Amino acid sequence: MVPSHVMGRDRTYSSAIALRNWLREHDMQVRSLNIATEGAHARRTRMLFEKALGANVAVGVISVPSPDFDARHWWLYSEGVEEVVTEGVAYLYAKFFFLPSQSN
Repeated sequence: MVPSHVMGRDRTYSSAIALRNWLREHDMQVRSLNIATEGAHARRTRMLFEKALGANVAVGVISVPSPDFDARHWWLYSEGVEEVVTEGVAYLYAKFFFLPSQSN
């Protein structure tokens, strides 16, 4: 884990930038890494970390099930529907509309 003082919008991408900067500051070159994240957030996490870290770093994701609902039957739980719909929209935003700031 790398310290990140991320608040507000684009937290996942900002966390990836914090990791990228930390690796550079500590002169660590990695070829691959795994990110652990919860459920439906996994695809967007991978995509944003790949954007931040660049093509030379293979990004894997370990998806941890949410403790709030049974992921195999997510549609039976309001928390599951909310998470899948919210993450689906967030993924589409990140895929088609997200533009990293020029300072990153």
